[in-house]
Amino acid sequence: MSKYRRYGLLFLLAIVIPSLGWRYLSPNTAQALGVPLSWVGLSDAAVASDSTSLDFGDSVETLSLDGEVVETLPVPAGADGSFAISESGMTVEHAVASPAMYTQNQVMRWAYDRSPEAALIEAEVDAVLRGIDPKDPDACCSARLIRNVLREVALARRYDDATHAVVAYHKLIAATQAVEIAEQAIQTADQLISMADQAERLELPDGDPIHLRQTRLDLVTIKTEQSFNTLKLRQELSRLTGREEAEVAHAIMMDALPVDAPTIIAGEAVAVALVQRRDLRAVQVLCRELRSCNVDAARLLMGIVSPGVGLSLATASKGLFQCLKEDRSDDDLHARRRQCSQLCRSLEVVIRNETLQAVLDVRSAAARLKLVDQQIDLAHQRLEEARGRIEIDEETPGTDLALELEIFEYQAKRIALQKDLALALDDLDHARSMPIGQ
Repeated sequence: MSKYRRYGLLFLLAIVIPSLGWRYLSPNTAQALGVPLSWVGLSDAAVASDSTSLDFGDSVETLSLDGEVVETLPVPAGADGSFAISESGMTVEHAVASPAMYTQNQVMRWAYDRSPEAALIEAEVDAVLRGIDPKDPDACCSARLIRNVLREVALARRYDDATHAVVAYHKLIAATQAVEIAEQAIQTADQLISMADQAERLELPDGDPIHLRQTRLDLVTIKTEQSFNTLKLRQELSRLTGREEAEVAHAIMMDALPVDAPTIIAGEAVAVALVQRRDLRAVQVLCRELRSCNVDAARLLMGIVSPGVGLSLATASKGLFQCLKEDRSDDDLHARRRQCSQLCRSLEVVIRNETLQAVLDVRSAAARLKLVDQQIDLAHQRLEEARGRIEIDEETPGTDLALELEIFEYQAKRIALQKDLALALDDLDHARSMPIGQ
């Protein structure tokens, strides 16, 4: 082959090979030739939705606009950001991610349904039921007792996790509001510092620039602490509810902290708690269904519903029985029934005390919240009077800003008391085992 022909052939290959490469980048051609779509930067789902879209290798989270990195919100499932072409025209629609919105009932329901400890208990019940011999009446008797008692225990654990989730939910709302109040207070402190620096001749109340800067640092400390609290609480909320951390990180809590307590009658609250508490129901079921055929199972179950009772004490008592006289199942059964009755009465006392304590906590938080509201009202009246005197040159400029800082301090106390009230109501609902709303 001559030198010119070789040059001509190389020139032809230089033109044809790139065109073939672009040809293979076509999804339709890749499918026809059996080439995996991942080789051309596409997935089967992307081709099925839009065969004209191409992946150019740019990350959605780090799109650069004029040299600036722009961080975008995570795209939820089903919104892949692809182009959609309508039949009426070439209309381009971009799926815009929006933060999730959580309510109190949603958070409690998610935690209630997830409850890892309850799931383990229920799995153990299933394992016990699968392992018994249906022809053995004693085994069936013990299995029924285990199933009925552990079912109530599992429900109690589910409600515990739901309460932990709603507590984290209310703490997160309070921490978020505390950050906002701190930011506003910092802005006011900056104004006071600027006035003190630029006009030293102004005699501001507590207008020492060094003191004002110290106050500002205290506010920044509060803001930093509460900001980290929000991060910790969001992570805790993700763990309790099973929601993705990326979703919870940007989620908006829709409920507001309570501003007043509902009317609560202590006697009625105790009566409701004694009827609805699942841990008490578990002990009541154990006492009611205790038989000679399931005494051994009852010993184990007593240790579950009340740690320290049951197997260890039953072993010791059995030894005492053997020392005193011959061990008979009837004596052991009667002893277990008496022990179960004592356990039930003891738990009733505990539940009654928990409920009454929660009622008192609610009333205390509500009373203190009313007092701080009165303090805020008086501070606002002083602020209006100070602004009026400043306008007629009867008050030193900056006095109003100092009073605004004082109001911010009261508002921070108010948020803390609202949180206390919310947590007290959560404890009361847990003590009464109130049903979880949908």
